[in-house]
Amino acid sequence: MTREPTGDRTLRADARRNRDRVLRTAQQVFAAEGLGISLDEIARRAGVGPGTVHRHFPTKEALYLAVSIDQIKRLVTQAEALAKTNDPEALFTLLSLMMASGAENATVKSALAATEFDLRIAAPDVAADLTRHVAGLLDRAHTVGAVRADLSVGEVMALVAGAFAAIRHAGAETSPDRSAHISQLILDGLRPR
Repeated sequence: MTREPTGDRTLRADARRNRDRVLRTAQQVFAAEGLGISLDEIARRAGVGPGTVHRHFPTKEALYLAVSIDQIKRLVTQAEALAKTNDPEALFTLLSLMMASGAENATVKSALAATEFDLRIAAPDVAADLTRHVAGLLDRAHTVGAVRADLSVGEVMALVAGAFAAIRHAGAETSPDRSAHISQLILDGLRPR
């Protein structure tokens, strides 16, 4: 006979689900409406009490950081799936996903930059994991000749960061078509001549 978990396990699972719900809601609200939404309003939209949000995220900056880290973790999961394929275009797929995620979360990333948060410092393991996956896919792309031979992982990561700035400069954060076009222009520059 299997028993349902009780006590702390249930609370931890519930707390994890509530935290995930708050993160998803916050990401959507910040992307659609900006950063002016209060933590209490995010709680209401997530269907949890204000205390739940404040317990997990005592400040808006903590929530911004958590949203950004969560996005990177999701990109790592997608990178892991792409690494298991034999697709020579997997690097371009991942970079497109990274640029779209960055465009969608440009407001949050700007807020973090303004408070001098650096994700590479705040979440070094997650950031390094994503870079490691980009490096692996870049190596595969080099092997099959899908990218320029002189391209390094550091340059790829710099170009992704530059794409965020280009999308923001063009005011294309809220236009998936325009941000995808800008991203594609950058990605085309990675291909062999």
